[in-house]
This record gives sequence, structure tokens and C-alpha cells, in this order.
Amino acid sequence: MTGPIVIPTDFSDHAAAALPWAQKMASALGMPMHCIYVARDPVVFAGPEVGAYATPPLAEIKQQAAGEMAKYLEQHGLGADVTSAVLVGTPFVEIIRYARAQHGSMIVMSTHGYSGLKHVLMGSTTEAVVRKATCPVLSVPAQGVEFEMP
Repeated sequence: MTGPIVIPTDFSDHAAAALPWAQKMASALGMPMHCIYVARDPVVFAGPEVGAYATPPLAEIKQQAAGEMAKYLEQHGLGADVTSAVLVGTPFVEIIRYARAQHGSMIVMSTHGYSGLKHVLMGSTTEAVVRKATCPVLSVPAQGVEFEMP
């Protein structure tokens, strides 16, 4: 195992729960860390009641996300020793694609703890990555989220 540990984030406190685990593993195994963010594809929404609403241009989305990534890494004490990337697409697909392209040794990411109807409506990026990734995935429970029986 020589590829990086890939750490997906959405910049939330829930996502940050995975950082200490990734740092400990990277340190113990002498592996680099790559922190990535996936912005959804820009789309145009239209409806008779609201008219058309276009998301910001792709370049603007990526620039804003890169700024958020820099703040996120600084806030969590991660600096030049972490490679960062901003991707665009469907989050679970891009996470897996990135890990494969970088020959990632492992993906470390948090869960959000949703269950029941909320899980069905929100979907689970972590669940999709666990099922479809070709490298090991460490799924870290988000702190402060109560488990709800389905």
C-alpha cells in the first residue's frame, strides 16, 4: 500500500469526524493524504411558478469550493502535507474515480447517521462508496448523531 489515503469532505462537522482517523493511519503507515470535495454538476432549474434559475458558472463553483477547501484544511490543522482537489460530478462516482486514478490505498469518510425516510430521501454517498469502491473504505460514524432503528 503506497497510494494516498483519500478523504472526501463536504466541509461539514460530520465529514471532519473522519480526519483524525485518516491522519493516524497516514502517519502510522507513512502514506500521503488527499482531501477532495465534489461539487454537483451545475444545472438549470425551471418551473412555471419561479421561472428559470441557473446555478453559478462551473469556474465560479470550483473557485468558491477551492477557497472553502483551503479554509477547511487550515481549520483542521492540515496544510502543505495534504493534497487537495475539487471535482465536479456525482459525489460517489467522482470519489471512486479519483481514488482509482490516484491508486488510492484507502478511502476514509464519515457517515451522516441518517436512517429511515431521511436516509432514503438524502441518499448515502458513503454507502455507495463502500459498495462500489475497489479499495478499502473506512466509514467513520459522525459524532453526536444518534442511531435510529429503521
